Amino acid sequence: MMVAKKGTGRAGAAGMAAAAVLAPVAVLAQDAGSGAGSGRIELAPVMIEAATRVETPVDEVSRSVTVVTREEIEKHKQIDRSLGDILSKTVPGFSQSTEANTDYGQTLRGRTFLTMIDGVPQSTPLRDGRRSLNSIDADAIERIEVVRGGTALYGFGATGGLVNIVTRRPAEGALTWDVSQGASFSATHPADSLGTQTNIQASGRSGQVDYLANGSYVRRGGSFDADGDRIAADPVGAQGGISDSDTVNFLGKLGYEFDDNRQRVQLSGNYYDMKQDSDWAGLSMDGDPARGIKTPAVRGNYNPVDPGTKTRNLSLDYEHREVLGSSVKAQAYYADQNIVYSKFPGYSQTRIESEKLGSRLTVNTPVEAGPLPFTVTWGVDYLRDDTVQTATDGPDNSPAMLQNAVAGFAQVEVPVLDYGTITGGMRYEHISLDISDFTNRNGDFVQGGSLTYGEPLFNLTGTVFLTDHLDLYGGFSQGFTVAEIGRSLSDGAFRRAEDAEAEVQKTNNYELGLRATYDRWTGSVVGFVSTSDNGVSFDRDLRIIKQPERIYGVEVAATVAATDALRLGGSLTWMEGRVDLDDDGDYDEDMPTTSIPPLKVTAFAEYDLFDWWTARVQGLYSGTRSPNSSQFGGTSDIDDYVLVDLYSAFDVGVGTLTVGIENLLNASYFPVINQAYDAAYAYAKGPGTTVTATYSVQF
Repeated sequence: MMVAKKGTGRAGAAGMAAAAVLAPVAVLAQDAGSGAGSGRIELAPVMIEAATRVETPVDEVSRSVTVVTREEIEKHKQIDRSLGDILSKTVPGFSQSTEANTDYGQTLRGRTFLTMIDGVPQSTPLRDGRRSLNSIDADAIERIEVVRGGTALYGFGATGGLVNIVTRRPAEGALTWDVSQGASFSATHPADSLGTQTNIQASGRSGQVDYLANGSYVRRGGSFDADGDRIAADPVGAQGGISDSDTVNFLGKLGYEFDDNRQRVQLSGNYYDMKQDSDWAGLSMDGDPARGIKTPAVRGNYNPVDPGTKTRNLSLDYEHREVLGSSVKAQAYYADQNIVYSKFPGYSQTRIESEKLGSRLTVNTPVEAGPLPFTVTWGVDYLRDDTVQTATDGPDNSPAMLQNAVAGFAQVEVPVLDYGTITGGMRYEHISLDISDFTNRNGDFVQGGSLTYGEPLFNLTGTVFLTDHLDLYGGFSQGFTVAEIGRSLSDGAFRRAEDAEAEVQKTNNYELGLRATYDRWTGSVVGFVSTSDNGVSFDRDLRIIKQPERIYGVEVAATVAATDALRLGGSLTWMEGRVDLDDDGDYDEDMPTTSIPPLKVTAFAEYDLFDWWTARVQGLYSGTRSPNSSQFGGTSDIDDYVLVDLYSAFDVGVGTLTVGIENLLNASYFPVINQAYDAAYAYAKGPGTTVTATYSVQF
């Protein structure tokens, strides 16, 4: 029988453990005054903004969401500071890490996702650069909010979900310094693998002004597999590697609160520059996936220009917490991205440049309407995106594209007494896209022109409080994207830009889940289906193709505080996808592994040995997959592998010493993306045992 939740029942058991319900890792934060392993555990209340555009407790969101907290980021970055690796090990539905500088082949519920930094979009859907997760350093991140499943609430590309990266917050009180210095090396080949990590942060508050400056520098050495052999500088063939690279990141914030703290204005900026300059970036075609022969690293440099990623974000945020009974948030932003790829055999080396200018207005209005009061969240978004792909050593085969997009939206949330909530709304996106004249990959002239889209997008979700500890949630949502229209034009046989008007993608997303919260354990299980008439993939000649797709899967997560000192948890993700080759309503074959990953299982055990010592062991199992697919990245059988990591933190002197060991058991494996490529130039193994040690001090 359905039970009404009254008084503090919901805020008590459910609210206290909200984050752990939906994350595959414990969001069990240690007391701020404790050391590495105080033994005292607090269930941290977690708020999320990405799912609703206003701060909402995680347990009140009627969507599948995951919050990766600062505590979890701190642990995982000691093992691997790549965001792709962190999300693969903490978020159900996120596919396995590429072990590289790209998120091509890393999907969220089988589709691409929109990445934002403090609400500023990093994705480049006009010509998808697949570098959005590699546009900020882990030391600059406060938390990562992930909405699993397509959403139109922020719009402009979130067909598989939304990844909102929230940057570090200023410390309360007087000026506080955080300083850390670390080093890493490959245990299988220490020589030539040494890397260093340095981070310095100064932050605080003085009266009504708060401030933060965070700077980091990361130097990566060579990467070596379990056999002690060097891994090629670009292990996935032109998509980008991270070994032998230097990364600089600077985050700055200045905030001012006034009007009795009812109003706030903040200026934020983030600069990220990663460049790879390797003596082992030669071209090798000596790998043989059929015979299990890995692609060797070759001395030299095949690239005319050093590959890398440079991003610059600047945003101005204003908040008024009380305007005629409503709260108002407004943002204006500028983003600039420059991505240089490794050179692909037989093609020119290319770069993508994207410049964005945009704004957002969000108004949250409570409405008293007798026995059923409700809340309306409404607003307007604008985005100007100027994107072009050019060649560094040959002719340009892609158009320059200028997008102007405006969208209005309204969301209504209605509590149904104490039995649940219903949320529904609509977003209407109007997009105009100007495309220049250009010559395509076939050498044919394509006449430019203008494309215009007007798309209504709907969502309806709800939560039913079955008991004080058990919720049923689910619903329907839509997503929309221009879906690599630049690649469609350069690869296709179009003679005019207007002929590509039907190349956009709209997704329909359905999910139904249960989540449970008890005193010491939490869990969730959800099933999902996603359909699209214009799914994006590639043929064996690397030309883009768009066909109807259907994706379905299951995600399971659980965490438990077994004792005050021992935390356990894990997750399982299984999904499959089918494609309709001839658009006749019959789904003929499997989607490629570059979209649909194998079964993924994660687990961890974390124990406070003493007040000054915490240790954590975590594992990831990547299963097998044998797709029936004729598409690129879909014809090879995928072998399984198991990776085990170790994290340990000690209070030492005035600071904390942390040690992270990635691939503790030195497993010899090929990452999923390298197997999916099934190509002589990209069949590289993953890294062997890698050790990172960091000492950090706060004063």
